[in-house]
Amino acid sequence: MKVGILGGCCSYLSYLVWNNYTSNQVELYSLNTELQNQIIENCPSLTSYRPPAFYCGFLHTVIPTISRPKEKHISNLEKIGDTGISVDFVDKGQQINCDQPLLLIIPGLTGKVQNGYVNSLITQAHQYGFNNICIYTYRMLSKEANFLFVPPYQDYGIDLQGIDQQYFRNDVITGQTTRVDLAADLHYTLKYLKQKYKFKQILAIGCSYGGVQLGNYLGRFQEDSYIDAGVTICSPHNITESEKNISTIMDLTMTYILRRGLKINKHLFDDPQNYPKQWSPQISKAMNSLFVHQFDRYYTSQVYGYKSEVEYYKHFSSSYRFPQIKIPMLCIASKDDYAVNIKALSLDQLIQNKQTIVCLAKTGGHIGFLEGFNADSTWFPKPALEFLQYFTKEQEMEQYKGQ
Repeated sequence: MKVGILGGCCSYLSYLVWNNYTSNQVELYSLNTELQNQIIENCPSLTSYRPPAFYCGFLHTVIPTISRPKEKHISNLEKIGDTGISVDFVDKGQQINCDQPLLLIIPGLTGKVQNGYVNSLITQAHQYGFNNICIYTYRMLSKEANFLFVPPYQDYGIDLQGIDQQYFRNDVITGQTTRVDLAADLHYTLKYLKQKYKFKQILAIGCSYGGVQLGNYLGRFQEDSYIDAGVTICSPHNITESEKNISTIMDLTMTYILRRGLKINKHLFDDPQNYPKQWSPQISKAMNSLFVHQFDRYYTSQVYGYKSEVEYYKHFSSSYRFPQIKIPMLCIASKDDYAVNIKALSLDQLIQNKQTIVCLAKTGGHIGFLEGFNADSTWFPKPALEFLQYFTKEQEMEQYKGQ
């Protein structure tokens, strides 16, 4: 009897493992069937994801975070003037090859060169032939953040007759802005890189909050953006929905990360001369916040020029910008992402743009996507890099623009 039960359990477990490795683990969404078929044909990794059996989103998320990087990459920091913005050219050696595309990685709140998912992404990017790789650090995460820096008006890409009308007031037009605007900062940085190095193409991968910045930027600047193709990974494109549906554990964790980020430049708020007099951030309350919405109420919304965290979530959500994006986009997400609820993906809004493909995995956690029997590799860089590599060929880019 016991032998029979044990045998039955083993058979069932064997079936689950076999089914995991033979069934399709991703779903693709796009309104452009012809384009989707082209991408599948040229990006074989997009449909070859095989996560380890019995792994949940939590394990996918935590294990890469605590694991030591397999390779060490050489950091070469380059500051963008005195703005506090910087880019980190990785493993550049003696020079940068301007004839090859630049791969710009926009991490989330914790991403640095030696961090797990960024490290894995860099390693695999080299394997796919990308040699010009840089990591973007926005000024909110810089010890030398210049909160008084104001990008030129033309670097804002705003629509004062549409969605931006009630948020971007006369302060931007008159050059007396009282906000840190991440999309304007990114455009300023890209223009700097383009003018200095003369890159023929710039390709971008935005992870988590970095993907929100990327989508926001592309939707605002449209034809005037400096990026030729992009990928987002596990990004909360609808921040309002993300905040509504975040689990308590992740809410507490994310708030801790935000407080740690603020600690980097908290000293700058000791002197009122370091930031616009119109700001009224409550630093002590932000540092004592337990939940994300509290931190955003006391700090983030104030620095970004919003009346409240609710206004910030609504306007900065990149899902509203996707219909205006003019370049090829791949959005990779997971159904069991503990940090970004599936509702925050805003799938229907994303695929309104016929230049966008959404890849939704059954499991993978938050920027985890471990694969293999021993969970010894990361899957998401492969389809992301194959997608961008496909659009390094001029004929494919021109064909895609005609879709």
